[in-house]
Amino acid sequence: MAKATDRRSIELAKCAADVAYFTHFFCVIDDAQDHGDGGGTMPFHLWPAQVKVLWLFLVARLILILKARQLGISWLCCAYALWLCLFHPGKLVLIFSKGQLEANEMLRRISVLYERLPEWMLAALPQRVKDNTEVQAWANGSSVMSLSKAGGRSFTASLAILDEAAHIQGSRELYMALKPTIDAGGRLIILSTANGLGNLFHLLWTRAVAGKNTFKTIFLPWWARPARDRAWYEAQRAEATDPDQVKQEYPSTANEAFVASGRVRFAGDWINAQTDFIEDPIPVADLPDSLRGIDSIQVYRLPVAGRKYVIGADVAEGLEHGDFSTAVLIDQETWEECATIHGHWEPDEYAGLLMALAAPYGARIAVERNNHGHAVLVTLKMRDAKNVVDGHDGRPGWLTNAQTKPMSIDLLAQALRDVICKVRSAAALDEMQIYRRLDNGGTGAPESYYDDRVIAWAIALIVARNPGGWAQDPELMDWLKNR
Repeated sequence: MAKATDRRSIELAKCAADVAYFTHFFCVIDDAQDHGDGGGTMPFHLWPAQVKVLWLFLVARLILILKARQLGISWLCCAYALWLCLFHPGKLVLIFSKGQLEANEMLRRISVLYERLPEWMLAALPQRVKDNTEVQAWANGSSVMSLSKAGGRSFTASLAILDEAAHIQGSRELYMALKPTIDAGGRLIILSTANGLGNLFHLLWTRAVAGKNTFKTIFLPWWARPARDRAWYEAQRAEATDPDQVKQEYPSTANEAFVASGRVRFAGDWINAQTDFIEDPIPVADLPDSLRGIDSIQVYRLPVAGRKYVIGADVAEGLEHGDFSTAVLIDQETWEECATIHGHWEPDEYAGLLMALAAPYGARIAVERNNHGHAVLVTLKMRDAKNVVDGHDGRPGWLTNAQTKPMSIDLLAQALRDVICKVRSAAALDEMQIYRRLDNGGTGAPESYYDDRVIAWAIALIVARNPGGWAQDPELMDWLKNR
């Protein structure tokens, strides 16, 4: 018995000293593909690429992992989080993913990794004192929490994990809330498969590669899993409905990983060219009084005397969990984004914000007339707004329909392709990056995503192109007549 106890003490010491040893010899993961003993689980025997990732966890504070699919990296993060909590008292780990369900799944994996440890090890380690779908805690004061996008601000974390970051809507806002939780000395691990160009994950990656931030990067190609060979890869291509998508899901290089699906309306290299223009907005405290009080405003360029400006305004209903109302203000000549507002407002409130945004710039306001846009236009008329743009039909506002939408989206595509516009907002570029050709022949955002910034940009550009009125744009008029 004494010898067994000594051996177990030695094993515990090895585990405490080496997360890879702990993971390789004692962690047991789910086995969805029946690679193990047929019982639905299998030992987490590490591949060389996974050992390399674990080493990076130990030596770097800010980590970006770009990976092919099904390489076990999410499980690896869970094993590292569990090791940190069990062998280092008082640690707090925060987990975020695409949604609360996905974050909870990460926490479930940590829970089962713990429960599958040998009984003698469970007896020797700190006991679990809290066990539910959103919190796991141990008697040594360590805990793991799965959080929604809104959570986490008030915590100081030892480790934060952001899973599938390229697929999270609102990832920029989440990152801005999450980053301060680890700035006191904690670690941040951001991992994802690629989701095209221009989103937050891609932006962080390109800046890291260029040495413009302090993230350490690691790319894991499709062959990082030992069982995969060229025959396996070719089989994936043969079975795919979109072979080019295989390059995104199972990339050979980091650049290949970021290539967007062929169904995006705006090509990946067009979006990539715009990343050079992305900026943080001017701090609200530094704005002039005329702009500082405008709800949700982000300003990139202050008004300049003698310049002319246009606002494109997409209108939503104003419901808290519905679509957003968005306005983008651009320089009429250079097509550079100068300011934007984005939020949920009642139509009359939104009308007031548009007037407040337009005033310092002397901007013309082009409101999408569809649906709730009528209410915004009525309010603008009642408030005697003199700068509301008429549509091509002579009525106030821009009517988006089957005839006019393709024209405005095509113009945005041309502006992006030829780099004759400058998108300053990362959130706007995120929406443009995922904007798709739809199965019905139209264009729009994928399900559960938004395109309000895209529409606002398209309206702003079509109006900016026609400063003298629609009658002076024979191309537009002929195009509309022939639809």
